[in-house]
Amino acid sequence: MPHRTRRTASAAATLLAAASLALVAGCSSSSGSSSDSASPAASKTTKAAAEKPLITAGEAGKIVDTYQRLNNQANAQRSLTLMAKAEDGAMLAADKGYFTQLPKLDRKEVAADLAPFAYVQRSFFIPPASAKANWFMMKARVADLKNGKPGAPSTTYTRFLVFEHRSGGWRAVAVGGFSGDEQKAIPTLALDANGLATVVDPAAKVGTTAPADLAGLVTDLYTTGGDKAQLAKTKERDGAISVWSDRATHLDDHAYADYKAARPHIGATYAMRTADGGALVLSDSAVDETVLAKDLNSYVTLGASLQPFVKNGSAHMNQVVEHDMQSQIGVISRTGRPAVYGIDQQTIGIDATPMSAV
Repeated sequence: MPHRTRRTASAAATLLAAASLALVAGCSSSSGSSSDSASPAASKTTKAAAEKPLITAGEAGKIVDTYQRLNNQANAQRSLTLMAKAEDGAMLAADKGYFTQLPKLDRKEVAADLAPFAYVQRSFFIPPASAKANWFMMKARVADLKNGKPGAPSTTYTRFLVFEHRSGGWRAVAVGGFSGDEQKAIPTLALDANGLATVVDPAAKVGTTAPADLAGLVTDLYTTGGDKAQLAKTKERDGAISVWSDRATHLDDHAYADYKAARPHIGATYAMRTADGGALVLSDSAVDETVLAKDLNSYVTLGASLQPFVKNGSAHMNQVVEHDMQSQIGVISRTGRPAVYGIDQQTIGIDATPMSAV
C-alpha cells in the first residue's frame, strides 16, 4: 500500500510517521522460577492459569518485517501480484483501485507515496489463543527508508494495522490512523495480567453502540450528512459531511449528483477493548456517487485520475457511477458514543454511460 494516506474525507493530507521498537504485548512474562514467598504448588497454579498468546511479540515483529519487505517490493514493481502476498481484505481492495489509477496520477506524488518505508515505534496488541481470534493489531509510525535505514519519524500521524492469518499466511487486512492534534484521542488499549489484549465481538454492544455500527455511521455522513447528535465531532466527521453538502459544487446546474449506500466490498470489522471499557474499531464501508447529466445538451467528463477505470474514459458521459470504499478507524466510549478519527477513501471502480449510448 502507499505509505502516505490516500484521498480522505477531510481536505488535509497527512504524512505517516516513525521511530524505535516498543513491544507492548506478547508472551507471558512468567518464568519457571518462583519467588521466595511462593510455594511450589502456588507456582504451578500460576503457570497453569497464565493465558497463552495467539502468537508472541517476537513472531508478530517478524510478520510485520515480512509485510514491509513484500510491500516495498510490490510498490517498487507496481505489482498487485506481489501485493497480494502482503495484503488482503480492504487493504488489498483499496490498493487495486490505487494501482489502476497510477498511469494518470502525478509521477512525483506517486514516487513519494510508494517510496520505501519502515514501521517503527511498534506496539503489538495480541489476544490470547483462547479467544479463538486469528488476528492481532499493531500501533506504529512510518519512516522513510534512507539507504536501508529508517529516517527520522514524523510526529503527524499514528497508524493502526490489523494482521490476520489467512489460508496463504499472515496478511495486513485493515488500516486506519489518527492525525495531528487528534492523536491525543488515541485510546489506551486494555491488557490483562499477561499483557494480552481483549477482542470485542463486532456485533456486541459497547454501551449503546456495536463496533459493526461504525461502518453505517460513516456511510450516513456521505449519503445524508449524518446524525451529528450520534457521531461525535471530529475533523473526519466534518470533512465527510462537507463532501455530502458540496456534492453539487462545480456542476454548474448541468448535472445531478447523489450518494447512496453501497454494499461494502469487504465488510469486515475488527475491534479491541480500551482500558476505559470502550472499543477501538477498524472497518470498511462503501458509497456510490452518481452524477447524471440533466439534459441532452449536458454531459459528464471524468477527471484524468478516474479515466483508467473506464474504456474511452475521456469521452463525454451521460451518467457516471463512482464506486468508493472507505477504511475508517474510530473509538466507541464506554457508554456507546462513537467517534471517527480517520477515513481513507479510494475509488475501486466506475460504471459510465457514454453519450453515444443514450
